[in-house]
Amino acid sequence: MPELSKSGEAKLLLRILECSPQPDGWHSILELIEEQLNCRAFLAEFDQQGNPTRTFGRHRQARQLGEVFQNIRMSNGRSALQFLLAEASLFHPYCKTSIDKGCADGTSSPDGGIVHDPDRVEPPTACQEETAQQHRLLSGAPGLVAPLRRTEKSTILFACLFTAHTPDTIDTTVAFETFETMVKALTPGLHGYLRLEQERSLIQVHRTLLSALGTPAILVNFEREILVQTPAALKMLEELGLATGAGRKLQVNNRQIETALQLLVSDHENPPRKTPSVYITGRNGCPKRVSIQTVAPPAYGSGEIVRPFFLIRIAETTPLSEDVESILHDHYDLSLSEAHLARHLTMTGSMNATADHLGITRNTAKTHLRRIYEKTGAHTQLQLARLVHKLASLF
Repeated sequence: MPELSKSGEAKLLLRILECSPQPDGWHSILELIEEQLNCRAFLAEFDQQGNPTRTFGRHRQARQLGEVFQNIRMSNGRSALQFLLAEASLFHPYCKTSIDKGCADGTSSPDGGIVHDPDRVEPPTACQEETAQQHRLLSGAPGLVAPLRRTEKSTILFACLFTAHTPDTIDTTVAFETFETMVKALTPGLHGYLRLEQERSLIQVHRTLLSALGTPAILVNFEREILVQTPAALKMLEELGLATGAGRKLQVNNRQIETALQLLVSDHENPPRKTPSVYITGRNGCPKRVSIQTVAPPAYGSGEIVRPFFLIRIAETTPLSEDVESILHDHYDLSLSEAHLARHLTMTGSMNATADHLGITRNTAKTHLRRIYEKTGAHTQLQLARLVHKLASLF
């Protein structure tokens, strides 16, 4: 393989400085490596299950890399991908095509004990022939791979596969030295990029919450981790008995809110047009509206993150004077129970919440509402609410 010259190393460092802060910059960096070394270069992030994420935007290439190492078995029977994601030493080069069955601790053997299993048959695929040929080419090529970053949720791998060579034609010493040089060059740029992405994410999170100012609100991610909140939000949810903060996570204690969240999680690609809401009566007797809104998360790099955030907001409903019930009773001949329901239904907007607050059954509430419509001439809850608010403005 061609050795990375001093001028080539300088050019790579300059490209990293120029491009790594940009969301799409890693495309250019990998292209330069491929051009300089006549290889296929990969920078890919995988979750704990071995699924490629879209962090660097090259999802197809990341999937190819994952498949190559998933189809390589180590001497202990595990796949090379499992080893690289969970145990391989950070920044250490592991040789893909080695037949050494030594230890897999990253120290006693430069390849970590990664070996080919000659009896393993690649699973059948429905991909087009071109894709199958690419897979066979990458699977048979010698190469080096190193984990550059590992967290509780994911691992980032950097790899070079030399498709123009065979294990017999590649200079192992030069390959290791060149690869180690590239790892040293890439690592600072990668760390800087990830810090910038984290800052971009936090900015987007705070922008989202700023749009909710005026009401207590909490923004949580797909795993219910609290990302950011207004000062009174969690305290209010706890006082209402709806949720508590369990470490960094939001622990929901209300069945209606839990159901609404599960529905949004299960169908997050097609969120409902109407924001799910739960109405709860506070200590002052005034209903509060707890709404849950699906929020698009910030994009990392040029790839898309499909898991949304959820914005939980607590809003006070507009209090209405009890005197409005007297007008409804005197001028529209509503019974006291019917007038009471009309006022509370206007404040909550929810028949179920109103029935629960008044301690009556749903059927009784529906009967009251039918009679209210007949006596007031209203045909919908919206028309009834407009009437009640109009009467309330007299006080």
